[in-house]
Amino acid sequence: MTAPPENLFERVEKRILAQNHDLIDFRRYLHAHPELSQREFQTTQTIRERLEGLGLSVHARAEGTGLYADLVPPDFDPELHPTIAIRSDIDALPILELNEVPYASRHKGVMHACGHDVHMATVFGTGMGLAAVRESLPGRIRLIYQHAEESIPGGAMDMVAFGAVDGADAVLALHCDPELPVGQIGVKPGAFTAAFDLFEFKIIGKGGHGARPHQCIDPIFVATQLATALYQAFGRNFDSRIPMVLTIGTIQGGTVSNVIPEEVHMSGSIRTISAEGRDGVEPLLRRIAGGVCMTHGASYELRLERGAPGIVNDPAITTIYAEVGAAMLGDENVFRIPLPSMGGEDFSYYLERTPGAMFRLGTADGGPRHPLHSPHFDIDERAITIGARILARSAIRLLFEHAIRMKTDRLVETV
Repeated sequence: MTAPPENLFERVEKRILAQNHDLIDFRRYLHAHPELSQREFQTTQTIRERLEGLGLSVHARAEGTGLYADLVPPDFDPELHPTIAIRSDIDALPILELNEVPYASRHKGVMHACGHDVHMATVFGTGMGLAAVRESLPGRIRLIYQHAEESIPGGAMDMVAFGAVDGADAVLALHCDPELPVGQIGVKPGAFTAAFDLFEFKIIGKGGHGARPHQCIDPIFVATQLATALYQAFGRNFDSRIPMVLTIGTIQGGTVSNVIPEEVHMSGSIRTISAEGRDGVEPLLRRIAGGVCMTHGASYELRLERGAPGIVNDPAITTIYAEVGAAMLGDENVFRIPLPSMGGEDFSYYLERTPGAMFRLGTADGGPRHPLHSPHFDIDERAITIGARILARSAIRLLFEHAIRMKTDRLVETV
């Protein structure tokens, strides 16, 4: 077993580039037919039919959302040959699309505003290219199409339980980045995204007439004090050199302007990079809420919901992305991301089971740049074949590296 022959890359890329228009059409179909988390039934079925058309062995969840599919070369033996997994997410967001394009969402109030349609088409393009050289692959390729990435705790946990990374030696992924122009990628070893958790407080006071606040315990006033204390707390209780972000997204209470309500609900999110910081959040929230409420005679209830941990990219796999990107696009078009994103991504659950890494795929064209989750989000579709080729080249390199390592380990064992 040696390094992959150069013509193997050429054959894969030729196949991907030849199907450029089909991949764009596939992306546009997916964009026009988005489905929310845990409801991706038609999306899953569409992907299944496409993958079966490539000759892949498809394993779909009984729930009807999410699947993985194996591209198996001749004489494959899981004890002797490696497996490289490539993951895409498939769900959309509850956002009303404002783009005036022929492929705009046909499901009102639902939109692929995070680029999962792009991820699906790109990973399919990767599978299409690799299927053309199946006989030359020294191991198995597994494509994971995961449901419910946009929900908590995230569909990745279901896919791990379903066996999507069982036997995998590495797992790859990408994410659209509308801040990078098409033709560029972003890479970063180590901490790549933040852990994401949700909190909800119920502040319980004593309602009454707005003209007699001295007879009441005003939970709206208490909530404002608590909000201020929370925003101030992180910089004085955690290492300020390690990013942490608390955002209060809702404060709800009261029904009319001259009545002090009985209770107020306040919710938000917390994003952390370090495990120590994440573990320290709940005790701090309770200490602050207890102190504020005691001061004003109120009480509170706290619900904390843990989301996905942060992505920690494998340095060796990240290096492969960078080298592949430099060879394809030029080193000047491989952006070394200096700081982790404070966004959350449940790809991290796969990384608890096997090494892996995610890179960012530049999708911006020359026009206005709209961020992820914007009702105006769209992409330069030239990014699809770029992403597919980078994933394919990276997967081939990893297959050959692991195949060489496994062969060497077997030889050592027999000596």
